[in-house]
Amino acid sequence: MSGDVQLFSKDCSSAEAAAREARHLQALRGCGIVPLRDVGAHGLALERAVCSLADVLHERGPLPEDEVRAVGAAASAALARVHAAGLVHGDVKPANLLLSHDRELWLADFDAACPADGQPLRRFSPGRLPAGAPARPAADLTALALALIELSTGILLDPGASWRAADLRRLGCSPALSAELSFMLGGEGSAPDARTAAEMLERLGTDSLPAPAVNAQRVDPAPTVEFVLARPRRDSSPRSVPAADGHAPSWWRRLAASWRPGDATPRSRDRPPVQASGSSQASRSS
Repeated sequence: MSGDVQLFSKDCSSAEAAAREARHLQALRGCGIVPLRDVGAHGLALERAVCSLADVLHERGPLPEDEVRAVGAAASAALARVHAAGLVHGDVKPANLLLSHDRELWLADFDAACPADGQPLRRFSPGRLPAGAPARPAADLTALALALIELSTGILLDPGASWRAADLRRLGCSPALSAELSFMLGGEGSAPDARTAAEMLERLGTDSLPAPAVNAQRVDPAPTVEFVLARPRRDSSPRSVPAADGHAPSWWRRLAASWRPGDATPRSRDRPPVQASGSSQASRSS
């Protein structure tokens, strides 16, 4: 290991969780995966990245299409390796897509990863996947498509609603990107696998990953939590997302307080269709 490599210490909830994530990272070691350097009793030593895509979005706002495509192609290629190993990442989002010092994209944070066995995911970030999403590769493609839409528009969409290409064009995605992201969401039929998605997004030959954020703040407006099933509501107000103590987390309370019926279309039956992501509320309302 080079002497100038900087390390990041990640605390895990338990020794078992640290060992489980370390096994995943060791099995997936290589291009597109955050490098594991050491394993401690309750944590991991990872090679430090410059910033995450959540930091970039927070600092710069929505990204140009060529940068969104480059992120999508690199992340899809990394997910193809994850899926080939029989795993589902389970928590794909801008905060878990890192830019390295060598201008590479790393997929990080495998504490929610699990076998692709179709069982409901027990850990993921609220608002990133529908409740009860099964542990299948398509779940990662859905989360990645939503992350790319977020990077392109500054808007985090309701994962429980149906989003067609026409809907994404109205949000500001280009016609070509709208069609491809809708395909990844399964909106135009069967969703592609990760390798197909990578080839689709890189077909224009772009390799222009975004420049890192100047002031990385490790932004993550919706951290991974233990998933708790909530009873469906019949009204159109935001669905409660309980935390471990039984109360909705503060980020969800702020979101629920700011939402108004009719903010956007299309709508799901029991959740608001559009959520502001990070600091993008100002750019969306200006």
